[in-house]
Parts: sequence; structure tokens; C-alpha cells
Amino acid sequence: MSGPRAGSGSGDAARRVRLSRLVALVLRHRPEEVGLSLDEGGFVAVDALSQALAAQPGWDSITANDLVALAQADPRRYEVRDGRIRARYGHTVSIEQPGEQALPPEWLYCGTAPAEAARMTDAGLRPAGRQHVHLSTTPQAALEVGRRHAPDAVVVVVFARRAAAAGIEFRRAGPGLFLTGVVPPEFLLVPADAQSAAAPR
Repeated sequence: MSGPRAGSGSGDAARRVRLSRLVALVLRHRPEEVGLSLDEGGFVAVDALSQALAAQPGWDSITANDLVALAQADPRRYEVRDGRIRARYGHTVSIEQPGEQALPPEWLYCGTAPAEAARMTDAGLRPAGRQHVHLSTTPQAALEVGRRHAPDAVVVVVFARRAAAAGIEFRRAGPGLFLTGVVPPEFLLVPADAQSAAAPR
């Protein structure tokens, strides 16, 4: 892996964005490429991660303090605990315990493209290339996430408390974020306009 030399670019904000992308790549998808392995919760020692990243071309000045500061600046994405760091969500590598099992609120929300929302009426809500479905606690946050992938994103409501009562497991991954597996269609409310937009003409 390589990246721009730390400290180059347009300043601290740009440097933090580049570092965040690199850390996310390692902690979510490719820890083995820098010689790391994650524990069952997705954690790795901050010192080990900083040393692994510092060995990558262009990142030799990265320190453990940089990683702690990154996590503190973005607590929804990263968590530091007892000298260890993890990405809270988005994993494609196998994580046995991505967060603490928790009773969800009455409703959770998923922002997605209209065509994908329409498919959920039959197939339910399923992870797309990741281990878990990511659900927001507010429709506004879900819409923001959805618009990163589809400008015309819609929000699907998940009847989370009902799903939990039926045995579906939810885990709290961070502030305003829950993770789960497959959610059957009977626990979803798909916007009518998404269904009609995807219907054959």
C-alpha cells in the first residue's frame, strides 16, 4: 500500500482524510496486507497499526498519537479502547463481534437507491458485499449515507423492535449506528415511490 507522504497536500484536514481512508482500508478489508490480524471484535493494538502503516511508502511519519486523534475526531467510524483501535462498521473481513448486542429502537433506517429498495419488498434487506447491514437511528442520517452511493436515494424503514422480538440480532456499532444480518421483508417499509419507479413499464 502506498499514499502521499504524511504532511504533504493542503494541510491537516487533507492529511486526515487520506489517513482515514488508509486506516479504513486496513481495518475493514486488508489487515493481512500490512501484516496484521484483527481480534474477534475487529480490534488491533494502536502501536501495531501505527508501526505497520509507518512501514508503507509515504506514511513513515505516522504515529500512534495520529491514530488516536483520528479516532477521537471521528468516533462514529473508529473506536479506541484499552490501547486498541477498530473500525466500527463496514467490514468485509470476518468479525465475530462487530459491536455489543443491544435492543434496537422501535425503528431503524437504511438509505439506498430506489431500485435496491424495490428489490427489498421480495428479498428483504441484505448485506451488499459486506458482513452486515448498516442501519442509522435517524432517517436524515440514513439519507446522507444513501446519497453517497445514489443521488436519488430513498429511506427504507426497519421495524427493528419487532424484528428483534422475532429473533433477529442487532448490535450497536457506534453512535447512531446498528448492525444486523438479513432482515425479512415483513419488517421493512419500502417507500411507495421506490416500488413504482422500479416496476416494469
